[in-house]
Amino acid sequence: MLPAERPQADPGQEDTERANASASPEHAEELRAITKEVDRIAKIVERMNLGDYVGLLQRPARLLWLNFVAGLARGLGTILGATLLVSLILALAHRIIETNLPGVSQFLASFVRLLQDSGKGH
Repeated sequence: MLPAERPQADPGQEDTERANASASPEHAEELRAITKEVDRIAKIVERMNLGDYVGLLQRPARLLWLNFVAGLARGLGTILGATLLVSLILALAHRIIETNLPGVSQFLASFVRLLQDSGKGH
């Protein structure tokens, strides 16, 4: 066969095959362990979507926009959640005041009065 007719082999594959053929059993086992660990790390990196993250870092304008929108969503969620929570607490306080429980309803009524008076500027 002429040199031009020989099938082209991957140079890295030839090196690996030569290393495996000349390696002692201990070295071959160590090489298998390293290969297995590299494969495990590659799977972890793939699961982390590291490529997408690096792509995002290469586009700073998109990264800023996404962080801005995320901040708006967090702020809106915080405001809505706090409003709902305070409304529920006030509704519960009014129910307790209406039941005229001794001590508790008087305390809440005076507390609500105090809040209303401080809101009027007194």
